Amino acid sequence: MTMNFCVYAMAFSGVITLILGLLFLQPLAKASGADAANIAYTCDYLKWIFLGAPFIMLANGFVHLFRSAGLIKEGTIGLILGNVINMVLDYVFIAILGWGTAGAALATSLGFVCASVYYIICMIQEEHKGNHLVPLSLKHFSPNTTIIRNVVSIGIPGALITVLMSVSNIVLNNYISIYGSDAVASYGIAYKLDMIPILLSVGLSQGVAPLVGYCYGGNDQKHMSDIVKHTIFYGIIMGAIFTVIFIAFGKPLASIFLQDEFLIRQTGYFLKILCLSAPLLGVINMMTSYFQALGKAVNSLIITVLRNAVLFIPGVIILNYCWELDGVIAAQPVVEALLTLICIFMYKKDSRPSNA
Repeated sequence: MTMNFCVYAMAFSGVITLILGLLFLQPLAKASGADAANIAYTCDYLKWIFLGAPFIMLANGFVHLFRSAGLIKEGTIGLILGNVINMVLDYVFIAILGWGTAGAALATSLGFVCASVYYIICMIQEEHKGNHLVPLSLKHFSPNTTIIRNVVSIGIPGALITVLMSVSNIVLNNYISIYGSDAVASYGIAYKLDMIPILLSVGLSQGVAPLVGYCYGGNDQKHMSDIVKHTIFYGIIMGAIFTVIFIAFGKPLASIFLQDEFLIRQTGYFLKILCLSAPLLGVINMMTSYFQALGKAVNSLIITVLRNAVLFIPGVIILNYCWELDGVIAAQPVVEALLTLICIFMYKKDSRPSNA
C-alpha cells in the first residue's frame, strides 16, 4: 500500500510541478541566474525539463522504492537506462540536430521517460507474479493517515536534501553567469560529462548498502568493515581512472557536444578541474550510504548539508573572491576534499567498538 501511494503521489506532484513551472517560467529562469543574454536559452531548457517533471520525479523515486522492495537489479538497470539514453540523445539533439539547450533538456526528460516506462513495466510484471510489495493498479490505492504521515516524515530529510542541492546549484549558476553565457554553457557540458563518474559512484555505494545493512543487523562487524573498505577502494580507483581520462581527453570529449573552439577549450579546462574530485566520491558516497544503511539518517543528512550548503555556498563565494571564475569552478573539488576528511573522521568515530 505504501509503495502504491508513493507512486501516485510522485506522479501527482510531478504534474503540479509541471503546471507551476510553466506558469512561472521566466521568474524561475531569472532566479537561477539567467541574464538578458541567455534567458531565452534558459527558458527553453526549463520548459522541456518542466514538461518532463512527472517522469523525472517518478524515475528518481522508483530507484529508491525498488531498492526498498529488494528489486536492486531492476532499480540499477532503470538508472543506467535513463542516463545512457540521456547521453546518446544529448549527442543527437545537440551535435547533429543543433537544438542547443532545448535539445539538452529534451534529452534529459526523454531519458527519465524511458526509465519511468521501464520501472512501470517491471511493477506490472511483479504484480502479475503475485508480488504484493509492488502493486501498481488503482484498486490498491487506499492510503490512510498512518501511511501518509509515515511517508511524509521519512521523506522530509530527503526533500531537504533536494532543496539544498537546488539552492547550491542556483548559487553556483548565479556566480558563473557573472562571467557570461559562454562560461555557463561550458560549465553545463563539463558538469554533464563529470556526472558519469558521479552516477557510477552513487550506484556502487547504493548497491552495497543492503549488504552493509544485513551485516549490521547480524552484528557481523568484520564483514561490514571489509565491504565498506573494499567499496571505498574500488570507488577511488574508478574515480582516478575517470580523472586521468578527463584530463587527457577533456577537449576531444567537449568537441562531441560543441563546435566553437573557444568553448571546447574552456569546457575541457573546466572538466579538468571538476574531475579532480572524482576519486573522493568513493569515500563521500560510501559514507552517505553507510550511515543510511545503519539507520543513522542524521549522520547521512549532516554529510549532505555540509556538501550542499554549509561548505559549498561559502566556498563558492570565497573562491570567487580569491580567484574569480577559476575559483567558482574549483569549489566542487575543494569542498569535496574537505568533506572527505570529515567523512573519514565520522566513520572512524562511528566504527569504534563502543559504537558498534
